[in-house]
Amino acid sequence: MVNKSNPNDIVLDILGRIQEAVAEAKGELTPEVVKSVEAGIRADWGGDRVKIAKRTGEGHSSRNSRIYRDYLAGERVKLLSRRYELSERQVLRIIRTPSR
Repeated sequence: MVNKSNPNDIVLDILGRIQEAVAEAKGELTPEVVKSVEAGIRADWGGDRVKIAKRTGEGHSSRNSRIYRDYLAGERVKLLSRRYELSERQVLRIIRTPSR
């Protein structure tokens, strides 16, 4: 399951999953815990092209507004994905988010 606090940021999602798994395992990062976290990450993120931003949040508000505006103007998700160098999954999340 994608980390609900950071569903668009794979780095924060992975770190959050590891932190939760270690807490549940009482501080022990065993091979079984690692396999479990890996399976969840692959299930949720597998097949996506992921772009890891250098800095979080900078300029995303205006970018997301442009993406939403372009989508409402009839642009396809695939084209928006290429234009803004995001995965199609990220574009879909942006256009489905109520606040921009």
